[in-house]
Amino acid sequence: MALRATPLLKPEESRVHKAPVVVNERPLSFSAATLRTWGTKSALSLVDQGLTSGAGFIVNIYLARVLAPNVYGAFAVAFTGLLFVSGFHNVLLLEPLSVLGPSRHADRLVRFFRAQIAVHAVLVGVLSAAVLLSGILLWRVEPRNPLVGAILGAAFALPFLLLLWLARRMCYVVQLPSTAVAGSGSYLGITCAGLFVLARMGRIGSFSAFALIGLASACSTIPLFHKLGLWNRAPSPSGQLSWREALRGNWTYGRWLVGSTVLYSISTQTQAFLVAGILGLGAAGILRAMQIPSLAMTQIVTATGLLILPAFSHDFGRGSTGRIRHKAVLVSASLGFVALCFCLFLAIEAGRVEHVLFGGKYASDAWIMSVLALVPVANACSLGYSMALRASHRPDYDLAANAIVAPISLISSICFIRWWGISGVAASMALCFALLNGITFVCFSRFFSRNKLGVGMEND
Repeated sequence: MALRATPLLKPEESRVHKAPVVVNERPLSFSAATLRTWGTKSALSLVDQGLTSGAGFIVNIYLARVLAPNVYGAFAVAFTGLLFVSGFHNVLLLEPLSVLGPSRHADRLVRFFRAQIAVHAVLVGVLSAAVLLSGILLWRVEPRNPLVGAILGAAFALPFLLLLWLARRMCYVVQLPSTAVAGSGSYLGITCAGLFVLARMGRIGSFSAFALIGLASACSTIPLFHKLGLWNRAPSPSGQLSWREALRGNWTYGRWLVGSTVLYSISTQTQAFLVAGILGLGAAGILRAMQIPSLAMTQIVTATGLLILPAFSHDFGRGSTGRIRHKAVLVSASLGFVALCFCLFLAIEAGRVEHVLFGGKYASDAWIMSVLALVPVANACSLGYSMALRASHRPDYDLAANAIVAPISLISSICFIRWWGISGVAASMALCFALLNGITFVCFSRFFSRNKLGVGMEND
């Protein structure tokens, strides 16, 4: 079924670096119909993110329960490396897809999506080759290291997992979260079935877990592309959009975020590598296990971001800066309250949560869960502000914030690990996320206070 999208912009309004045309803004409507529509889409977005993340949580929880800490630590370190590599895919493909699709390509989304698939093939080919090369080099140096199988498995899973993320993001661009839910449900079902088969065969390990993730992702992506009409190769009257043209547009938007991704990874992901290097792979496995509950809350925050970023981009294309500002405050306040309640729950019930998830295997470190839960609280409180800046084509603010926080994170992580061990990592992460998202709020306040009338909102 081919997509039919109503153009959001006139041709003259979609030029690169053009300030949006200011329109007469209507106040936000909170009618029953509006609340029902957004409530349904929000619920579907949460279900979609929950199904996809649920598969990852099931794999992580099962591996944490049955594998030796150092073997699970190898999986955790490799998975952190996969997340680091996927960050470049996010800023050079997924975020430009969400921002540029609704604002500049609303009248030719199918062609735009196909071009982005080609960009994905080129980008992921380079990233997967880099991961594979690192695994081979480690195997040559230390063939019995548990990291070898984990890294090789991650190299296999990477292109298929990111392709599923791309297909799901396309569903959000066209405001069809129900279609994304179907793909996520398929992914969860295949992953659970495959995990059961591997367990029965006694083949559970880091490589087989990554291979299962890749296979489940590939099988779940196919029906999504069919639903989006991407298999229909009927010629377009206005011609095709080349992948080079799409990549140039992505780079124009995401070039600031490439540096930001590196800096953000220093702030948020180097802790796993530092723990593995200083305290050992077993400690890295414990840290990952204690992160699982907070990662669940983080996924809820992420799901909300997936839903609101295209909507914010639509408002920006129409020049509705007041609506963006009001929505940002509402999203941050409501999500921040939910995340804070979750953190308080973990502070009270961390021991029981650990017993349910891991059967008492990490009981002495269970209290760290509540400290790590401060990370999604900080993220939730600033999500609306961060998405508003990105939708306004100002990702350079994100780069500036990460440039400030990255060195603080690196220094505090090294010092805190040596002083307090794993608990020091949790304290460093909570501190740096709070600082990062505080800076984001300051940037949002300064930017939108200067542009209440839509003046100077072009990407400098």
